[in-house]
Amino acid sequence: MKIIFITVIGFALINISCSRKKYDVYQPAQEQDQSTQQVQQTGANQPAQQAAVEYKYPNDNGIGPISNFSPGPVDPKMVNEGKNIFNTKCIACHDLDQKKIGPPLRNITKTNTPAFIMNYLLNTTEMQKKDPILEKLVAQYKILMPDQQLTKEDAIATLDYFRSVEK
Repeated sequence: MKIIFITVIGFALINISCSRKKYDVYQPAQEQDQSTQQVQQTGANQPAQQAAVEYKYPNDNGIGPISNFSPGPVDPKMVNEGKNIFNTKCIACHDLDQKKIGPPLRNITKTNTPAFIMNYLLNTTEMQKKDPILEKLVAQYKILMPDQQLTKEDAIATLDYFRSVEK
């Protein structure tokens, strides 16, 4: 049992150190965050971080390429893809119902907006550094979640999987 635990921790640390590549996502104009839109509309020369919107967790959308996302009905095909992604990239650290290296994820869709979950999957590193709730989780679990290099479609599939397993 000790060997398995050490192996999982080692894998997680290697994954963290190898996941420093910045994820570049196409961001259409309608998906730009509100602070960028405010700066563009006013023509202000202030940096976007000074015009940032205050968080209202759990109803915020996080930090990343998705400013708002309203998912349609759960798609069984996407659920299957999301389950495969979860079993490939997440299961080493997360379980649906029990704490592992990271928190349980079954009802994550009840405490976070769809946009927040997608932004966390797409912009993991930045959100862990800047989002107050995620900063607390990192402090509690004492490990950073590695950037899994997911595409927007992967994030939607993973979200659909989480939606399909919520209680």
